[in-house]
Parts: sequence; structure tokens; C-alpha cells
Amino acid sequence: MAKKIKHKPGRPKKGQTQITRDLVLDRAWDLITQEGWNEFRLAKLAEILGIRTPSLYNHIQDMEEIRREMKRRSMQLLGDRLYLKIKNQNSAENRISDFLNVYRSFAKTHPEFYPLTIESTEFDPELKPLGDRFLDLCLEVFRFPVLDESAVHKIRILRSLLHGFIVLEEAGGFGRKESIEESFKKITESLESGRLW
Repeated sequence: MAKKIKHKPGRPKKGQTQITRDLVLDRAWDLITQEGWNEFRLAKLAEILGIRTPSLYNHIQDMEEIRREMKRRSMQLLGDRLYLKIKNQNSAENRISDFLNVYRSFAKTHPEFYPLTIESTEFDPELKPLGDRFLDLCLEVFRFPVLDESAVHKIRILRSLLHGFIVLEEAGGFGRKESIEESFKKITESLESGRLW
């Protein structure tokens, strides 16, 4: 098991912002957003913060901790957006289309972080509540009474359908002239009518 480290405040130069763990993670989020995971380097992060690379380890353990925290933030952000959209609805008629559109919009606007949100959290005690929150939102939106075997299968179908569409769209897999938006609308209509099940 990895040794726990104490997060110590950085020693900023005169006029420099004090370095904290949250600041390191905020700048990591910004850098990954701008350059992607493939180009993300701890040395570049340290440079942005105005510190030497070894000084990062006063605040984080390693690259895996950054990835884990980006996953937590991504799941929190997606969950918040879905929750707010559902709770602010004036009518229940659009709940499914709103849910699908918010989910797809998150994937399109956060392409570096969306893949982290689809990983299972079932065996991670710290992240499991965020995964459970998504399941609860699915139960509410699709009017599943309980998270029984039938609901689990339906949620898996839903996630597979959404993820497949998102990945194909991102990869340019929809090359024909027919409207992509119309195709997505038909997915919504299928789920609203229940014919998909």
C-alpha cells in the first residue's frame, strides 16, 4: 500500500501564490484540458506553478493520484450538471432528452475527462458514491422503481448506446449526409417510447 504523504504548503517566491494541493490539481485540470493527457507532463505542470518538479511531491503522490483526482472531479461535474438539469425542469416531458443532451454535451466539451466517467467505481469506496449518484439519476429519469436486475440491464444498454454514439461522433464515424442531430433525436424518441427495451 502506498505510503501516505503529508501535504505541505509550498514556499512561494515573493509575490507568488502559495502552492496548495487544490491549486496543483486545478492547474493540472487546466493543462490537461488544453493539451490532453498524451502531452501532460509533471515538469510542465511544475513550470506553470513556478516551482521545481520535485516540489510537486509535497502536494501529490504521483501521476496516478492526479488521474484519480481528475476522475473524481469529472464524475462530480457530470453528476452536478445532470442533477441540476433534472431538478430545474418545469415539465417531466423532456426529462429523457435533457438527460441525454447534458450527457452528450459533457462528453463533447470535456473530451479528455469524459472517458474517466465511464469507468466502474463499484469496488472503490471513495468514488463509489459518485457512481451510485449516476445510477440514482438514471432511476429517476427513466422511472425505474428500484435498482433491480432489470434496471441494471437497461442502464447498461443506455450507457452502451450513448457511449457508442459519442465515440463514433468524435471519431468522425457518421460520414453520410443524414443529420447526426436527427439520429440522436431518434435515440431519444426510442427511449421515451420504451421501444428500445
